[in-house]
Amino acid sequence: MQVAICDDEEQERESIVALLKQYAPDLVPVCFSSADNLLQASRDTFFPLIYLDIEMDSTNGFDAAEELMAKTVTPLIVFVTKSTTYTVRGYDVAFHYLVKPICEQKFAEVLERALHILTPRYFCFSSEGVLQRIPLRDILYFESQSYMLLIHTQHITYKTRLSLKDVESNLCKASFFRIHASFLVNLHYVVRIFKTDVELQDGTLLKISRGKKKAFDLAFTAFLRANI
Repeated sequence: MQVAICDDEEQERESIVALLKQYAPDLVPVCFSSADNLLQASRDTFFPLIYLDIEMDSTNGFDAAEELMAKTVTPLIVFVTKSTTYTVRGYDVAFHYLVKPICEQKFAEVLERALHILTPRYFCFSSEGVLQRIPLRDILYFESQSYMLLIHTQHITYKTRLSLKDVESNLCKASFFRIHASFLVNLHYVVRIFKTDVELQDGTLLKISRGKKKAFDLAFTAFLRANI
């Protein structure tokens, strides 16, 4: 998931990037030095989470936030500011705010809340002309096969014209991991990890790429610790 960071001070942008890498390394930070540049990029790219300085030259962060929140699909905006002047007014458009210098603990708390909101709970797709909406918890794994995406649940397999790349970035925070060019698995259903295979709760064995093994072991260990 791409996260926008907009601040006219490079040191402030780098500070937020470092915190994101520490607390949510799967997120992809995209930096902007002005609100105008952010608004321009937002015409083509949707940023679900935006860290936005308020006091900037030209268009300030508050005016940019109002424009962003006027769209049909709106982001979560976290104001980052040295001043609390805009705080009360800012809560009309902002999800939260952080005061500079940023408190690391507060940053982590706000990020956790934002990711809880942004983490998808359903997967929507079209299959045979019918729009489907199924809970992510019901999905065992996704499989790429002959230009189609197979969605394997405990009781049925759906087919849709998507690629794993289309869904992977949106599901990394929903406990899914890409173990192979063809497989994206739900960590909730992994029961055993062998040298070259992963076994799911229903007995399914899926190949794991050699290049993915180490990262998968780390991700699964972190998942288990978080869900004890």
